[in-house]
Amino acid sequence: MEIYNVHIHTFKQEDVPLNFLPLGLVRILSTKRGFETIAKILNLANPLSTDDQFKRYLKFIKTGKLKSQEEIFLKCAEQYPTKTKFVIHSIDMSQMNAGKVPRKYMDQLFELIDLKEKYPENIIPFVHIDPNNLDYLQIFQTAMKMGFKGVKLYPPASCFLPTDNRLTKIYEYCNKNHIPILAHCGYQSPTHYRDSIKNLRKKLEEHNLPYNDKMNKAELCGQFTHPRNYIPILEKYPNINICLAHWGSEKSWKEYIENPKNLENWFYVIKEMIQKYPNLYTDISFTLNSTEYFSVLKVFLQNDKIRPKVLFGSDYYMVEIKTSEKKFCFDLRSYLGEDLFKEIAYINPRRYLGENKISF
Repeated sequence: MEIYNVHIHTFKQEDVPLNFLPLGLVRILSTKRGFETIAKILNLANPLSTDDQFKRYLKFIKTGKLKSQEEIFLKCAEQYPTKTKFVIHSIDMSQMNAGKVPRKYMDQLFELIDLKEKYPENIIPFVHIDPNNLDYLQIFQTAMKMGFKGVKLYPPASCFLPTDNRLTKIYEYCNKNHIPILAHCGYQSPTHYRDSIKNLRKKLEEHNLPYNDKMNKAELCGQFTHPRNYIPILEKYPNINICLAHWGSEKSWKEYIENPKNLENWFYVIKEMIQKYPNLYTDISFTLNSTEYFSVLKVFLQNDKIRPKVLFGSDYYMVEIKTSEKKFCFDLRSYLGEDLFKEIAYINPRRYLGENKISF
């Protein structure tokens, strides 16, 4: 079976802000001695445990330290059939208020487009656009000319709304040219704007966004990417296929199982929205690393209005923290069966990407 994985990453450690991790860990991990020291600490932290969480975390760190995006990509690709197509999402972390990013974002894009040219049958590159980057419009125009096939949005990274007026030209171009968009849509993510609770609440108030006193920093930033924030875009630009990644996140799925009547749960909100809007999709990347949610997914895939709007994605190499890439794909495929898996991993992604508009 030809497979589409609509959500993977190949960014390197030098694309991550120096203060992304506390205590200067990014800077420490960038050196061989620092990496070996942290690895030793993690391996010794719980030597009697049968849980391989530490090994997985080290594997994640080690992947980011690889010399090129090609090496990272090939580690993912080797776990799939040779004809698999991967949507690779670049990421611009320069606006996170988390310190300097060692290399320029455009250098990441140049490397990614070179990778696409080397593996034209396998790679579909998406450019991450952040309107708080002063060069965002030039970045977008350059990326489209270079051959990028879609746009990635990540509102929590710098606290902007999908309806931000600065994105109007982006949406107009995407609508005219049938360019798909994938947006992070989970209300907890380590990739969020770094600021105090007080200042983040102030940002939400300035945008008339709700919050409560129990929300941590990640959850406060997550309010910028609430699924309902995309409704005006879906209605105004019907030719843009938009995917709300992660289907609300693992936490939303857990809460849905415990309280299915909560109509504000992001899992429920997205479930209702994908049935209403013809141009809206969702993916199961990272969230479905846990097999406990497989049964929920399978039940909802029986719904004729939901099934065509769900996309297979893994969130490599982020998902390596929780499980291996091969296990993620094999476990899900085995549980769903070939027919359902083919729908979410081949039929639906082709429709979302507009295969008749994309040449490889």
